[in-house]
Amino acid sequence: MIDHNTEPHPQLPHRPHLWPGSIYVIVAASLIGITAVRIATTYRTFTGTYDEPFHIASGMEWLDKGTYSYELQHPPLARVAMAVGPYLKGLRSHSLATATDEGNAILQTHGTYQQNLLLARLGNLPFLLLACVVILLWARRWFTAAGGLWALLLFLSLPSILGHAALATLDMACAATLLAALYHLMRWLETPLWWQSFSLGTALSLAFLTKFSNIAYVAVCCAAATAYWVVATRDRRQVYRQLKLRIRPACITAGVLLVLLWAGYRFSLAPISTSVGVHKSIDQRFVAHSWMRRAAYKALETPIPLTPFVQGVSEVYTHNKSGHDSYLFGKYRMNGWWYFFPVVLGLKTPLGFLLLAVVGILSALWRYRVTPWQHCLTALFPIALLLLCMTSRIDLGVRHILAIYPLLALMAGNAICDVFLTRRWRMLSALSLLVVCMVVAESWLAHPDYLAYFNQLAGGHPETFLAESDLDWGQDLRRLSLRLRVLGIQHIAIRYFGTAPLGSVDLPDYRLLCPDEKTTGYVAISVRFTTLEYAKSGAYGWLKRYKPLERIGKSIFLYCIEQ
Repeated sequence: MIDHNTEPHPQLPHRPHLWPGSIYVIVAASLIGITAVRIATTYRTFTGTYDEPFHIASGMEWLDKGTYSYELQHPPLARVAMAVGPYLKGLRSHSLATATDEGNAILQTHGTYQQNLLLARLGNLPFLLLACVVILLWARRWFTAAGGLWALLLFLSLPSILGHAALATLDMACAATLLAALYHLMRWLETPLWWQSFSLGTALSLAFLTKFSNIAYVAVCCAAATAYWVVATRDRRQVYRQLKLRIRPACITAGVLLVLLWAGYRFSLAPISTSVGVHKSIDQRFVAHSWMRRAAYKALETPIPLTPFVQGVSEVYTHNKSGHDSYLFGKYRMNGWWYFFPVVLGLKTPLGFLLLAVVGILSALWRYRVTPWQHCLTALFPIALLLLCMTSRIDLGVRHILAIYPLLALMAGNAICDVFLTRRWRMLSALSLLVVCMVVAESWLAHPDYLAYFNQLAGGHPETFLAESDLDWGQDLRRLSLRLRVLGIQHIAIRYFGTAPLGSVDLPDYRLLCPDEKTTGYVAISVRFTTLEYAKSGAYGWLKRYKPLERIGKSIFLYCIEQ
C-alpha cells in the first residue's frame, strides 16, 4: 500500500483496453442519459415523501437567511443542493416554526406544488452523476474500463438507486460523496503527495457535509484497510514506517477538512452550550472550586468554529442510542434488529446483482495473497459498511445502507470481466450475460415504483417483511387523487402517512380515519398504519377483517366497506 518496494502484492496487471476510447465515453454517457430520463419521468408521479419538505426547508434557510437552525442531525450540503432549484425560481423562506410546515409552504408557493417539488428533486441528479463518474474512474484505475461499464450498467439498474436519486433527500448524495471520498483515500494510500492530501481533504469534507453517517463509514473503511494491511504484510516495522510517512500528508488533509467543514456552516461561530442544565452539571461537579466553575462557564460560552457540526454529531449519537420505530417480519421494535440490514439487502436488491457482487467479493478475497490490494480493499469496504450498519439502532430501510451499492457494483462488474476473460468457461460467460439482462429487465419492469421495489423473495405482499421508506414513504397521495377521480368517488375516509398536505392534491370530500372507530363507505389508508402502527399498538386492527378493493400504487390500500 504504497511503498512499492515493500508492497505485499504485485502491481496491477496490464489488461488490454483503451481509455478513454470514444466507444466507452459514448456508452457511459448514453447509460447516464437514459437513467436521467427514467428518473425524470417519476417526478410528476409521486407526491413529496415524508422527509422532503424538511430537507428543502433547511436548505432554503441556509440560502435565504444564512442560518441553519431547523435541525442539526444532518449537515447542510445536500439540503442546500435540493433548495437551489426553488431558490433560483424565486421561492424564499416563510419563517415558520417547524421545518415540515416551512417546507410545505415553500412547495405550495404560487400554487405550483408539483413544479416546485420537481425543481427540488433535480438537485439530486448531480450526486447521481458524481457516483457514476467515480465508478468509471475507480474501474479505469484499478480494474478495467470494460468492468467500469458493466458496473455502471448494473448500478444504474438498481431500483433503490433510481428511487432515491429521484427524491429531494440525502441518501443518494451520501452514497456518491462517500464513494468519492473512498476513491481519493485509495489514491492517497498509493501516493500520499501534497496535492493528493488536498484532494482527500476536499472529498472528505464533501462527504461529512452531506451526512454524518459518512464519518463512521469512512472510519470503518480505514479500519478495514489497516487490518488488511497488517494481515497481508505481517511486518510491524513496515506498518510503523508507512504510518510515519503519512503523518505530514495527514496533517494537510486534516487542515483542508476542517476549513471546508467550517465553510459549510458559513464560517459561523457559536458557543458550545449556554444550557442551564449544563451549568447545573458544572455546579455539582465543581462545588468547592469557584474558579474552575467560572473557567468552565467561559469555555462553554465562548463562540468557536464548527459548533453546529459537533452538536449535530452528538444528536445523531443520542438518536442512535435511544433508537427509532422499526418494523420487520410483522414485528415492531424501538431498538431494531442486528440482522435488519442483511434482510433489507436480501429483499430490496435484484438477486442477479447480489449473485454477481458476492462472486466478485469472494474471488478477490479468496486469492488475497496474489490479488492486488486495490481489489481486496474494494471487496472489504462493502463488508465493513454492512457490519457497521448492523450495529445501528436506527433501522429505517435500504436508504441507510445505499452507500454499499456502488462498491458492490464495482465488484460485480469485475466478476463479469473475469468470467469473459476466461475463455474456457464460455457457458459461464453466457450465464453471466443472462444474469445482467435479468437485472436490467427487472429494473425496467419496476418503473416507476423504484422506491417500493422488492425482489422475488418478498412475493406479492412485501408489507409482511418491511414497511417505512422501503415501501411506504407517503409517495402515492397524488395517485390516490387521480384514481378516486376515475372511480367517481365523492366521499372517503382517509389515513395518510406523509407530510404532504392533503390539500396539495385534488381529493374529494374527505374525513380523517380514526384508529379504533369502524366506518363504512370508501376508506383509503397507507400501508404504514396497517403494518408498523398495527404491530406497535394494534391500530386499525378492525380493517384486518376486510379485503382491499385495490392497491393504489404500492403504498395505499383502498377499501369499500359495506354496512
